[in-house]
Amino acid sequence: MKRKFNKATLKFRTHPKFNVPVIGHFCDKSIRYSSILKAEEMTGIIYHNIFDACIGRISHAGMAHWEYENGKYWIKYKAKQIVGQRERAMRLIGFNG
Repeated sequence: MKRKFNKATLKFRTHPKFNVPVIGHFCDKSIRYSSILKAEEMTGIIYHNIFDACIGRISHAGMAHWEYENGKYWIKYKAKQIVGQRERAMRLIGFNG
């Protein structure tokens, strides 16, 4: 079943970050999709959740782990997340005190 989108959503979905190959790691197999939008169409998982799982904002989407095929973005965002964790761990006093 095709969903209907308004003009703003269609414009947002054409952004290049949603048109790169991704790999979904399910419990028993890994499947490569040509784009995040194609993965959404095949699995029924919302494309924004797949994108967030690829860059590391959430650990998994739809009971599957997701990553970009080339892995560059995954490494970049993972490194940013580790640096942020170190800064929070080194902070002795909270923001308000």
